[in-house]
Amino acid sequence: MSPADECGTDVEIYRRFGSPVIYADSRTGAPEELLLLLDTLGLQRHEAAPFYVWHQVPEDAQHQVASRACAAVHLAGYRVAIDPDVVDEPVLAAALARPANRPEPQQPAAPPPTPTAEPRRSR
Repeated sequence: MSPADECGTDVEIYRRFGSPVIYADSRTGAPEELLLLLDTLGLQRHEAAPFYVWHQVPEDAQHQVASRACAAVHLAGYRVAIDPDVVDEPVLAAALARPANRPEPQQPAAPPPTPTAEPRRSR
């Protein structure tokens, strides 16, 4: 079970305790569209079983990349949470202020919840 499954989100962005790496864990069985979005945002995909996929944020400008990824995932309509220890608030706010680059839905839908920056459980 991935951290996203445990937290009820589509993507959890966080740093594991004691690790310099920022992870973006997607939920089990995440749609390929979501995984491709994370790929195109510059995150590095890793797989460890048929359904467990996670991404790692490249070392350069980690907080900015993670914050932009959080905004892009949210604007694409997915549930995302980012750990306050890895978020760059000005970058996240600026990215969320830009209009979404996605087609309008065919049916009216409730707006996705705002991405959260909540402390997560250590692993």
